[in-house]
Amino acid sequence: SAFDLAAWLTGRRQQDQPPFPNRVGLAFSDISVFGDPIGDHHIATLASPIRQLIESAPRGFGIPELFQKQTSYRQLTHALSGLVRDGEMLLVLGRPGSGCSTLLRVLGNRRGGFQRIDGTVSYGGLQPDEVSKAYRGLVAYNSEEDYHYASLTVRQTLRFAIQCKIPSTRVLQNRDDYTSEFLDALLEMYGLINCADTPVSAISGGESKRLSLAEQTAAGAAVDVWQASTTGLDSSSALDYARSLRVTTDVLHKATVAALNQTSEDIYQLFDKVLVVDEGRQLYFGSTTDAVSYFEALGISKSPRQTTADFLTRVTQLRERRLVDGFAGKV
Repeated sequence: SAFDLAAWLTGRRQQDQPPFPNRVGLAFSDISVFGDPIGDHHIATLASPIRQLIESAPRGFGIPELFQKQTSYRQLTHALSGLVRDGEMLLVLGRPGSGCSTLLRVLGNRRGGFQRIDGTVSYGGLQPDEVSKAYRGLVAYNSEEDYHYASLTVRQTLRFAIQCKIPSTRVLQNRDDYTSEFLDALLEMYGLINCADTPVSAISGGESKRLSLAEQTAAGAAVDVWQASTTGLDSSSALDYARSLRVTTDVLHKATVAALNQTSEDIYQLFDKVLVVDEGRQLYFGSTTDAVSYFEALGISKSPRQTTADFLTRVTQLRERRLVDGFAGKV
């Protein structure tokens, strides 16, 4: 795309015009998340109510259990900690089922569905309950699934998103001009011009994903959390998307956390920090430039043709990882 996002945002800042930067970092410490035990979930059939009635008869048909608090939980993550300052990007890596999605939901302040969450999360000194009550626009979470109104066009969807967060007339005198300029910028930024007047129900999966990205950009949150946000994008579009995250993070001083699918080396190098998670446990948190040397010091070497993200994801795979000479039987 010929659109220069950095130049557009910088120009807006020089004119003291929105979108304005938000300097709010993200800190989390000892995050342990508990959910329902897997064994408690069964696929229901027509005979399920009868079976449950028969099985509960010796226990008084389950009536005493109604007054007992459940204590058997499954631990999804184990004491995960990290820090993302404003203007920094954190990449979360892990195999499916490792706990990355759980952590991102907690960091995105989407705490529903969990039995218990231990540890602390701070958004620039604000606690999660404070953010939920009074500062909901401070944190934005983008899930893997796309949710849109199918009857609206792409242009109408983005216009509504912009108008929901437009500054008051005390800050912005001509709100209509700002809406039109920001709308055109988002359409060009994410390659949605050709489908701008197409109903959302008729656009492709990749276009729907780019529309979700544009909506979150319009939200103007200080902390952005992206869950598998490159799903449906080709390698070139995924790199353009990651670059747009880098630009908005730098210019608007956002704290950005993302878990991406098939992270190329070019995308990996755009991030400042990386968090490696396996089976809910933290293997590494720190600079992206130091991650490989950290594991090599532990005796696990990176293949010359392997991307850094792929290497970090596979360090716990006994059959796939390579050991440094002299570390056989020790790692």
